[in-house]
Amino acid sequence: MATGIYKHLVLPLLDRLDSETWHERVRHGLHTVEQVPLGPEFLEILAWKGRRVVDPRLKVSLAGVQLENPLIVGAGWDKSGISIRALYALGFASVEVGTVTPRPQPGNPRPRQFVLSSGVVINRLGFNNPGADAVAANLESYKSDNIPVGISIGKNKDDPEDRAPLAYAEVARKLYPYGSYFVINVSSPNTPGLRSLQRKEALLSIAQSVLDVMDSYGARKPLFIKIAPELSYQEVDEILDVVLQLGLAGVVATNTVALGDVKARYGEGWRLQPGGLSGDDEVFRHMSTSKVAYIYSQTKGSIDIIGVGGVKDAHTALEKILAGATAVQVVTAIRSEGLAVAARTNLGLLEWLDKNGVKSISNVVGARYEDFLDTK
Repeated sequence: MATGIYKHLVLPLLDRLDSETWHERVRHGLHTVEQVPLGPEFLEILAWKGRRVVDPRLKVSLAGVQLENPLIVGAGWDKSGISIRALYALGFASVEVGTVTPRPQPGNPRPRQFVLSSGVVINRLGFNNPGADAVAANLESYKSDNIPVGISIGKNKDDPEDRAPLAYAEVARKLYPYGSYFVINVSSPNTPGLRSLQRKEALLSIAQSVLDVMDSYGARKPLFIKIAPELSYQEVDEILDVVLQLGLAGVVATNTVALGDVKARYGEGWRLQPGGLSGDDEVFRHMSTSKVAYIYSQTKGSIDIIGVGGVKDAHTALEKILAGATAVQVVTAIRSEGLAVAARTNLGLLEWLDKNGVKSISNVVGARYEDFLDTK
């Protein structure tokens, strides 16, 4: 009933608002609620109908980080790290903050986020964030909560390519105490030249610079590389070479898609619009899932994969997990499906486990990767 009310009454109203404005209001609203007495408990009731589902069958270990379930809020939803407690109360096991740059960055001119359908969005935000110092101050208030936090790190738009390793290292140095894991974002389509950093030589330098920072703290935390869905398998292989050579935790697959043919599915006028498409688009979801499956096929569980792209319910989450993802991220669906999306997805996963006689969601990671490989 609640889902129907949201989709038929609330979502049409939201579609009339500027998408980014709505996002900011919800994020700040959650921040306010999580700070008041019994605020997180109220959110649990809102999402879970009065009971928080914590079931050992949903637990996963992501490169040694223990998660209550496989659902993570993906980077881009809470860039500043101000609503972590609230998002956890809504049923997510972790929140990936960012992408964070060394210095504050306003991002690209508005409007820069567009709703193409109720579940599909184009954004060209451009790493808008308050900078590493401000994010560190925000995350300080969550240290006692013991909620796993991922941190996506990037460079400022005006940082030249030869300074990229220093830029990523600077963010890692300032935020190391607050992250359970880190992600090198070299795949956003909204910062000019950023995707060129997916080249093996550039990526080796960036990843090594971040590892050096971690070594200076005395311990390495899990480090992932986030890739673009448009990469060829040969290009993915080069990134896997970096991951394996440096002993990184794994890959986040994938970022948004910038292909004009995908955008044009919603009208020819979108074809040449800058930005990346995300959400409930079948083509995009297939592209991201096939990358997950390919990475799993090449590594057979020796690294961890975080699957991103079109995850909105138990079915789409299972698709990524069966293809090889240890955990999955949700971003656009928080808007299209509502704040109870994590609760419904987790309950759906438990129903699937019961129906199929599976003891743990971890037991089926990669179990059907061959079904999702793109053979074209």
